[in-house]
Amino acid sequence: MDSSNFKISISNSNFYKMAKRRTDGDETWYRLINWTKGQKSSERLAAHILNSEAFTSINPSHPLGGKDGLKDIISTKNNLQWIAAAYFPRGQKNFTEIKKKFIGDKKGIRKNKVSGLAFVTNQELTLHERKELKDIGKPHTIEIFHLERICHILDTAKNYGIRLEFLDIELSKEEQLSYFAIKDEKMVDLSEKLEHLMMDYTSFKRSFEVNENAEIFKVRTEKEVYSALERFVDQIWYNRHQGLKKRVAKKEVTIAPDIWKGALAAAKQIETKYGEESLWHESDFEWGMLNGKVSALRWLTGDDWDMLDT
Repeated sequence: MDSSNFKISISNSNFYKMAKRRTDGDETWYRLINWTKGQKSSERLAAHILNSEAFTSINPSHPLGGKDGLKDIISTKNNLQWIAAAYFPRGQKNFTEIKKKFIGDKKGIRKNKVSGLAFVTNQELTLHERKELKDIGKPHTIEIFHLERICHILDTAKNYGIRLEFLDIELSKEEQLSYFAIKDEKMVDLSEKLEHLMMDYTSFKRSFEVNENAEIFKVRTEKEVYSALERFVDQIWYNRHQGLKKRVAKKEVTIAPDIWKGALAAAKQIETKYGEESLWHESDFEWGMLNGKVSALRWLTGDDWDMLDT
């Protein structure tokens, strides 16, 4: 073999090895952690990720630059308003830097009067680190979209296009098979419904009807009603107690030590019973819904409407 041809052959072989896509999800992981596309693209990618995870009414602030009022994105989930922050530095940063960025972004919750923060980052975070960020965020609702979670989202069939746009990762043969398998399942389901329509319109309508005999429609027992009422009353008392606790700390009010000790113990028991994260209600909407449930259940058990004493 000619020596020059041999060198070309070796060179082509090395190029193929360098260009070959990593497997086991590593390609998405590496391209995210070695992010080079700047803030604009990271905010736009974050918006797509939120959309994929059931956030709606997504409203980006200023991806191209400008004052954003401590929010990269405003969105809605479960009838609550959220802000989102995108943090995509190049390479893995130490947790101190990540935490500093998160604390700065958290200030946007109160500034924008929303219920929660979605922190979207290309950084690796351990379970302990994720918990620490959520603890820092209390009493607000926090969702952490960390590196591994984003990889999983982008490596699902419905997000292959987003992954291609932002990470330039084309579909592998395995992913193509997965994508078309899912499409085939949807086509089969649609075909079955169309077949019902052609054969019997009544049968077709029945396929969309709600089964009124299902478990969810069974009458609630008295025990279930009182159990739910107890939980809602505990939540209302707990939130009122937290407001009073702030006033006591600021010395705006004074409470007898033995009474206050009992109140603190009661609050601790409620936290243990339900979990602190599920007790807080930041927005007026959440607070109104909670009081409305108590009013309805108390009316059901014999009280007058708007009976909200706790």
